[in-house]
Amino acid sequence: MSEMTDDSRARLFSGAFFGFFQTVFMAFAMLIPTMYFSSLNISIVMFAFLLSIGDVFSFIAKPVLGHFTDKHGERSFLIVGGLVFISCLFMIGQTTDILLITVFKIISGVASALMFVTIFIYSLRFVNKDPDRKVGMFNGMSSLGWIIGFLIPGLFIDRFGIPSAFYLILAAGLVWVLMIYKFADKKRSGESAKPSFAFLKKTWKYIIFKTMDLAMFSAFVFFFARYALKTLGLPGSTVSLVVIAECVLFSGTNFVVGRISNKRIRKYWLPLCIVAHFSAATIMVFGNALPHYFIVAALIGVAGGLIDIWTFSRISEAFAAADKGKVIGTLGWNNDLATIAGAQVPLIFITLGLGTFTALYVFPLVMLATLVAGKAAKHL
Repeated sequence: MSEMTDDSRARLFSGAFFGFFQTVFMAFAMLIPTMYFSSLNISIVMFAFLLSIGDVFSFIAKPVLGHFTDKHGERSFLIVGGLVFISCLFMIGQTTDILLITVFKIISGVASALMFVTIFIYSLRFVNKDPDRKVGMFNGMSSLGWIIGFLIPGLFIDRFGIPSAFYLILAAGLVWVLMIYKFADKKRSGESAKPSFAFLKKTWKYIIFKTMDLAMFSAFVFFFARYALKTLGLPGSTVSLVVIAECVLFSGTNFVVGRISNKRIRKYWLPLCIVAHFSAATIMVFGNALPHYFIVAALIGVAGGLIDIWTFSRISEAFAAADKGKVIGTLGWNNDLATIAGAQVPLIFITLGLGTFTALYVFPLVMLATLVAGKAAKHL
């Protein structure tokens, strides 16, 4: 189709609206528990475990819960998933019992990841011809939520303390769920939103690239936040500002690159993404001043915007609307794998005495190896 229908346009814009608030709460879920765990008397191993355990179960549960998404519709899933996500995220801050925190982290992680994938499917299912600008608009609008989501906790925690931030999550989350109830399209897409092993052979390159890109971001947020709070003694608001620099560049890159990108020049975005990640890793390893960390965050943001335009534009062109649920659902596994890798790869480097931030080189190296392998096999 050369032009978007009114229905597909409405889905794209309402999906971006839901995506904005989803990323607000994903940022809350990344930053507030990370700061909370850093304040507890736990080891670095337990710290990494708590950050990633929810995504292990999210990965396992997606095929099962995807069935219920198909059966009951996207709107019902978003409402129920939102309530579960917000409630469990709030309960994490009400206990110091590691077992209870683990249970709440697992449930909230599953709900959050599945909602994120559902919003992508809902928004991009009918995007196919000349997708770069539409993908850039959707990602740019929805990713603005990261800025709000990372800004508010740092300011709030500096003034009221970490435990109070969980009440902020509860209050704002209930408002968000009410907005979904009011504005979500009641019409079902009628297509599967669950991951499919059959689609792995069609999406494996996308999964690897997106996993490594998101793992770079996750590792930076998790371990820079811990390093800044425990070693550098920086206030939470400063940590938030550094992470926000990433979000601003990620959103801006989606808007700008989405407007200039097309099928002919899109091939350059992936190599530029890898270069940006290598540069970020190098500055993080050798940098020792606050401006260096802002530059790292900016480079990771630019890289993320480039890979998103490259990935979702290619998917939009290559797959029919009837397959978008399975494709994007399968690709959604990268969110789980990225959090696991972002928490565990630096932990391995710490255990081996290789330095926390040296681990950042792993992610662009894997992307480069995948690109070279794909070129050699003439798949890209």
